[in-house]
Amino acid sequence: MSIAKSLDTASSPAFWRHHLMLPAVCFWLAVGLIEAFHLDIALGQWLFRLEGGVDDWPLRNAWVTENLIHVGGRNLVILLGVLILSLLGLSFKKPTLASYRRGLVFLFMSVLSSVLLVRLGKSLIHLDCPWHLKIFGGSADYFSLFSGQFDANSPGQCFPAGHSSGGYAWVALYFFALAYAPRYRWFGLSVGLLLGLTFGIAQQLRGAHFISHDVWSLAISWFSAFTWYSALFLHRQVETQTSPALETLGARS
Repeated sequence: MSIAKSLDTASSPAFWRHHLMLPAVCFWLAVGLIEAFHLDIALGQWLFRLEGGVDDWPLRNAWVTENLIHVGGRNLVILLGVLILSLLGLSFKKPTLASYRRGLVFLFMSVLSSVLLVRLGKSLIHLDCPWHLKIFGGSADYFSLFSGQFDANSPGQCFPAGHSSGGYAWVALYFFALAYAPRYRWFGLSVGLLLGLTFGIAQQLRGAHFISHDVWSLAISWFSAFTWYSALFLHRQVETQTSPALETLGARS
């Protein structure tokens, strides 16, 4: 049995260890390090100085970061969503796509859930963007997520990172490949990480987000994909694995 096959078995401890427990440990470790060493502020100040900022972020309205990556990236994610929906519709007419219908539903629901969960977090957690803060030329005080202090009148709603979630949401391609062509799963993961990193770094350069905002968006996207994969694929594998055994038992009786 190949490694990919063993990882994709519902009853395999390796699957849960590699796709749920290990990512969870890595996520909380990253969050802990960022909080313990104040990496949000340290990296933010380093980027601010690197850009030569005094009262504002020089790259906030730059064509590459604002028009190309921010606006263009958002349009790309919308286009990809429309493409998935189009393929899903065609799967009812094209026999060659019918076998991928469950996977297309998974992709769309996973990406949509990731983006909506991040949007929900932004509306509930009033953390400011770097460009709102006094230390970067703004008017708001800085509060970390774990400080227990929030300004309900904050203009923020900047946590988690909305734009990077549109890229990180496509880590769902890892699970899509795991279901249909496991040898391509790392390529699928790379696509999601590359999109998320590109969007996230651009937003940090604009002063729109801290690094912790992107870490949380990546975690939400990964665990959203894991949950939908478990719901749409793993139970099917359990049925497939147990059905022959039940048939054999019935034949003997």
